[in-house]
Amino acid sequence: MAQIWEYIKIALMNIKSNKGRSVLTMLGIIIGIASVIMVIAIGNGVRGQVNDELEGLAGGQIAFYVDSTRKETTVTFDQTDFDAIEANIAHVKGVTPQLSAWGTAEGPKGNFDISMTGGDPGLQYTSSEPIVKGRYFSQDDCDAGGNVCVITESSAVSLFGTTDVIGLTFEATFWGVTQEMRVIGVRKDTASSLISMAGGGTETITAECPLSFMGNKLYYDIDDFSEFYVIADNSAYCTQVAQDALNLLEARHGVRGENQIQMQSFTDVSSQFDSILSIITVFVSFVAAISLLVGGIGVMNIMLVSVTERTKEIGLKKAIGAKKGRILGQFLAEAGIITLMGGVIGIILGILGAMGVCSIAGVTAGVDPAVVIIATLFSCGVGIFFGIYPARKAAKLSPIEALRHE
Repeated sequence: MAQIWEYIKIALMNIKSNKGRSVLTMLGIIIGIASVIMVIAIGNGVRGQVNDELEGLAGGQIAFYVDSTRKETTVTFDQTDFDAIEANIAHVKGVTPQLSAWGTAEGPKGNFDISMTGGDPGLQYTSSEPIVKGRYFSQDDCDAGGNVCVITESSAVSLFGTTDVIGLTFEATFWGVTQEMRVIGVRKDTASSLISMAGGGTETITAECPLSFMGNKLYYDIDDFSEFYVIADNSAYCTQVAQDALNLLEARHGVRGENQIQMQSFTDVSSQFDSILSIITVFVSFVAAISLLVGGIGVMNIMLVSVTERTKEIGLKKAIGAKKGRILGQFLAEAGIITLMGGVIGIILGILGAMGVCSIAGVTAGVDPAVVIIATLFSCGVGIFFGIYPARKAAKLSPIEALRHE
């Protein structure tokens, strides 16, 4: 231990006596480590943000649909299928078909485009954004087929100039059919919609209504469907709910094993995004890590120069009895300390850089302690690996030839 401490002291003295050279030697390591840490931290942050956004948009959703590519498809879905799933499958929060209509809306503040989505009461769970005022439409509303709807906060601001809109009405026109819609609830906006709201509203009104309204007033077919959605209690139950519901549907329609009914769990979509982002992060990290190789070569070159400059010193030490191992250890210690210092500085700069970039992008940097530890050990490893050749060269010097060196 005492010998190791002596190696460290001598190495620090040599680094201090050649500050400029040492800093330039560290630079490649600093850039390499900082780049890798930044890329991984930003990548983790983006992955987390994307997964959270996707979970918020459609967490726990499973889409069931009929394979339209088959020529002999006999399956369609109806309300009895939806009721059977809700009654027999555990961890199901809601089941709903979805129909969409596009038209125009007229309110006290002007005319706007409108996107209307119709469904059963389970439609409310297709978004994680809560109802902040009023209520969502109920089964009674669906049975009555009334002209009621839920709109977003930004839509309320656009139509009425305020979010206090419960009980207010506006006119919506779809394919020449105009209906007076009564607002019974206001849903919180997504982050992107909040930006529009801050600017005074949104160009497109977003509304949700009972499926029966679209059937009774807009003349949609609401008896048979080729697609519908099941919403699990949370994404952890997606796989189980999806498989149980598929088995139930195939049994009800007598098509077990025929693959007429397809499903797409939102967990699968999220996993695909996560895999793509992981591959991108690894690739960019690999490119950034190339600078570490350049930095390691720089360490080797500087250490070779150091060996040449200190040839007489090495010869003198060997002449008074210094062993090869002592000379080897001294130069390895110097290379290791240089790269360790560069690694630590690189880690700090990488974390600060990632936090700065992520704060601008509005995401949280995903700094992984394991990555920091690995980066620290790796930087030391780079120094030792690229310091071996110069250290061995110094250790093999003949003391007589070294003392003759000019």
